[in-house]
Amino acid sequence: YAFHPAKLVVAPGTKVTFANHDQTAHTATATGSGASGFDSGTIKPGSSATVTFHKAGTYAYICQFHAFMHGTVVVK
Repeated sequence: YAFHPAKLVVAPGTKVTFANHDQTAHTATATGSGASGFDSGTIKPGSSATVTFHKAGTYAYICQFHAFMHGTVVVK
């Protein structure tokens, strides 16, 4: 029930894969005013979803089902 790593630094154009290794579904859903709508959708146990980060910025995200799960992708 945690994103690992909690903070990820990538270059613009990088594809980030969110893999679910838990026994319950999760999401990776952007939060905040600069969220730009990224949402992995529901990621079932044993599955993954990929999001491409095109623009520089800091993207905070949570799991919609478990709001205590949070992380950040920094694109620079």
